[in-house]
Amino acid sequence: SRLKELMPPMPVIYVKAVPVQPEWEASPVGYLRGDPQIYECPVYTTSFRGPTYIFLATLKTHVPATKWILSGCALVLQLDT
Repeated sequence: SRLKELMPPMPVIYVKAVPVQPEWEASPVGYLRGDPQIYECPVYTTSFRGPTYIFLATLKTHVPATKWILSGCALVLQLDT
């Protein structure tokens, strides 16, 4: 991410379903893996976050996941134009 860039483009990502593992923690938004190298990123249809929530994407990160959590980072599928 770049400073003051609000909606940077995300490269195309491959999304696939995986079987739930017993060590994952169930939560109201999805299964949390608890791995510090994975950011569990919320995905929304539009920038209006509340009812447009779709799923929780697990993204590998080289920095601590807390950086993305504190910045309120989320994936948005379409821009409001």
